[in-house]
Amino acid sequence: MANFGLSDLAVAAPHPPVWKEALTENRAAVGAGHLLERAAVSGSIPSAADGCSLVLGTSALNRRSPDREVIPLPLAARYIRKNSGGGRTALVFGPEKHGLTEADLSHCRAIIAVPTDDAQPSMNLGHAVAVVCYELAGRDAGATRGAAGREKPEASPRELEAAAEEIAAFLERTGGGKSPAQVRRAVQDIAGLKQALGLMRLLARRASKL
Repeated sequence: MANFGLSDLAVAAPHPPVWKEALTENRAAVGAGHLLERAAVSGSIPSAADGCSLVLGTSALNRRSPDREVIPLPLAARYIRKNSGGGRTALVFGPEKHGLTEADLSHCRAIIAVPTDDAQPSMNLGHAVAVVCYELAGRDAGATRGAAGREKPEASPRELEAAAEEIAAFLERTGGGKSPAQVRRAVQDIAGLKQALGLMRLLARRASKL
């Protein structure tokens, strides 16, 4: 991250022993140990991405059929400029062993895919972070900070999660048959329409009182 001018690191629900070891061994990150020391630790992806208007996951998509829009890495900077609404963008990377789960990806508007060889599609975490950061820094130094002057009423990750939980609870009470992850993905589809999101929550509340 530090090599490419990125310094805002947040960690969502880290495994305590692994995170403790990372902090202990941060001297191995020459010139970038301060990133780990200053990293914000949160209990979930929405809380870690709080303050961002756009959340993008990363995945090799090995043996997966994603229901999110998939963005080839070379087009990611353009996508961010178009969809960040002038706000900050969160790039979400999964654990070394298995990457992001389907539940993790349901918090993301879209998925960045790194083109790799079919015989070895997965990358280790360090390489994936470096490649994505390099591509975004090279394509457009301002891409990860959003496009200035394009203000839009974007819903925050916390607002999206609150809406998804409220709507999922309503559907569970009424036999809607949708999982929280399915509801979350549907909510992500209107993430850029804050007023529409508020209307959905209002309708769910009023319907609950009928």
